[in-house]
Formats: sequence, structure tokens, C-alpha cells
Amino acid sequence: MKRSAVAVVVLSVLALSFLAACGSTDVVAKVAKSSFAAVAAASKDRVSDQVKAGAWTLSSAAGDLVSFSKDFSAAGSDVEFSLDVRPFLDAGLDATKLSFPAGISYSIDSGRLLLGFELGADKFPEAAATTFASDFAQIVGTQRTRVGYHEKLDHYGIKLGGGNMFEWAKDMTKNDKDIVWVLNPEPFIAAGVDPSKVGSWIFAKVESKDPAGKTVLEDKLLKPFDL
Repeated sequence: MKRSAVAVVVLSVLALSFLAACGSTDVVAKVAKSSFAAVAAASKDRVSDQVKAGAWTLSSAAGDLVSFSKDFSAAGSDVEFSLDVRPFLDAGLDATKLSFPAGISYSIDSGRLLLGFELGADKFPEAAATTFASDFAQIVGTQRTRVGYHEKLDHYGIKLGGGNMFEWAKDMTKNDKDIVWVLNPEPFIAAGVDPSKVGSWIFAKVESKDPAGKTVLEDKLLKPFDL
């Protein structure tokens, strides 16, 4: 929750690289779960139990939503982003040209851009649905290869496919970007969007690791929030 006067500078080097856990002690998984639980607790009334949808939802102060299913074997998306579509339309989006790779669905409804991500078909025990923290801990356990940590920025993240992610701070007292929506801009660019003109989003070059471990730069659309 620490304020920063140079957020764009930090965001411009936001890295999406992941460190493998060593031995039988998976520190990344352990702290990913505890840090996310802290973010959920700090979000207070911005966390909601969507009983009918079978999901837990976290919202930002601007109304952006991320929803995590309570059971990946159930119908519907495993993770969903709900975003204001207006900034994308104002930046040139032609929705008829928008498309995403397999495993990602989208729709535009009532001014919202909905992006749905399929991560698997794991059956979650009922106990995992009792709290947002327990649900997310189950997701980390079943989707471990998607969860990683970037030491320099002190951020954890879950890869959702297609270059999209959701990230959160390891320690909110030392970070001014407690939660971050991360989008791959390529599908939007192909649909007419000028990514530098998407209001309230930051278009930046970010560091990542390729399969060989080499550092590469990738274009990303970022929307961070200080809780």
C-alpha cells in the first residue's frame, strides 16, 4: 500500500518470469497462498461470494473484477475478468475482429468486456469453497505450474493463458501495486486498438523469460491498484 511517484517506471519493467521451487519445500506455493489471503482480507467488502455462479470475486476500486471458480470441473470459466469495455472502444476496438486462442472466451455485455479462462477440469472438495483463501489455495495446489514469483518486484502471479495474468503483492506494506490485471495486447491490436490510448491502462514493455531462460521484452497492458 506504499505510494510511489514513479509507478510507470516500475511497471515498465514488470517481469513475468517464474522461479522453480526447490526440493520438497515449495516456498513459492506456500507464500503465494498466504499473500493472496492477505490481499483478500485487505480487500474487505470488495470480496464477494458469488453463490449462484459458484465463484469468489475480487473487485478493484474502479470496478474491475476477477472471479475464481470454486470447482474447475463445473460448467463455466475457471477464471474470469470483467472489465470496462469503454476504454478499449475509445482506443479503436472493433469487437467483430476480436478473437483469442483456445481456452479463452470473450463477450461484451452491458458495457463490460468479459474474458473467461479455462485452466483445467479439477474437481475441488467442498471444503475448498468455504473461503476465498481456501479456494485459492486449492487452485494453487492443482495449478502449481501457473503460479510464480518475481523477486525484484515482490509479486506473485497466476498465468491464465495467452499471455494474460493476474498478479498480487507478496507484502502490501512494501508495494504500491497490490493487485494487477495483466493483458496481452496483441488480440486487441489486431482488432484495431491503439494500446497506448486505452484509458486507465498502462501499455509497457515488460521483462519475461523464454523457455530457454533468456530475458525477453514483451508488450503488456497493465492495470495496477493500491489497496
